[in-house]
Amino acid sequence: MKLPRRYRSFAGLAVAVTAIAIALGVGYPSDRPNNPSAFLSTYLSPIAAQAQTLAQSNQSSNQSANQPVNWATIEQNIITEHNRIRQNPQSYIPILEAYLARMNAQGNIPNGCGQNCTLTTNEGKPAVEEAIRFLRNQPAVGALTLSDNVARAAKAHAQDQQGGEVGHTSSDGSSLSQRLTRFGVQPLSAGENIDYGSTTAQGVIISLIVDDGVPSRGHRTNLFSPNWTIAGAGCGSHAVYRTVCVIDYAKGSQATAANNRLSVINNGTVDLLSIKIAERELLNGAVARGQSQNVTLSANQSCTANLTIQLGGNYSRLNWNNLDLCGATITIDSRNQLSLRYPTSS
Repeated sequence: MKLPRRYRSFAGLAVAVTAIAIALGVGYPSDRPNNPSAFLSTYLSPIAAQAQTLAQSNQSSNQSANQPVNWATIEQNIITEHNRIRQNPQSYIPILEAYLARMNAQGNIPNGCGQNCTLTTNEGKPAVEEAIRFLRNQPAVGALTLSDNVARAAKAHAQDQQGGEVGHTSSDGSSLSQRLTRFGVQPLSAGENIDYGSTTAQGVIISLIVDDGVPSRGHRTNLFSPNWTIAGAGCGSHAVYRTVCVIDYAKGSQATAANNRLSVINNGTVDLLSIKIAERELLNGAVARGQSQNVTLSANQSCTANLTIQLGGNYSRLNWNNLDLCGATITIDSRNQLSLRYPTSS
């Protein structure tokens, strides 16, 4: 069997299906073999060919890869880009169209993995075209709150793999949930995406949204899952793929129904005109720029609800679904992006 010669292919293979199994807390997806070791054997097989592709990169590319990297900036930008695509999926369509334009007739990208190194793909252009179609119809979901402790867990796993390891299990056998617990995070549920080979935050998100070679598009599922409320990213060098970036997700501890207050803070450039649940207005008048408002949910209102939010100016209505509202704070930042925070988020 001829193995695919790809530089960044592993991010679109075993990680995705493993991640979705963790994230959803269910059994293996139907396209995953019942024997986990067989699954790993099947999906890790391209590694040798990828390593050979890396070895064929020229000296200039290797020197570039050895330049100092500001991992902290990349990690922060990953969460920023992640929230960008969650809150405005259509904003990434021009980015993917530009990515598609770089592909040759075979669906490969010359110099895509360094000078004189061609990035080859499993699915070629159809995967990118499918991702663009997906984004056209994907509704916005809530922004993720950066959790320092979740980020520490992600960073520890990235550092653990610097010798060339791959996958979701740490070298000491720790699982994702065990790593989160070690850093003081006790989530209701958790998930993980791992990307190998990308050198920019945008590159990581492109890789995960296209999800080349993954029939289940498991990375993409994690990207847009409304289940996650907090997240953190950790990146580092990798002996085989040059870089590894881990994104860990969690659903924060749900507040009790007795704590039925929702706080709204507007640090944006436009007024917050409306927040509705099932067409019922929650706000006592618009929240002006620089102002805040506390909302008391009715006694029969569930903590979990779907919101419809309307900002002033030319902003379209935002549907934000499956949110745990009790005890939470909705914040509009200076770029008019929304985030949801909990007192126990980290």
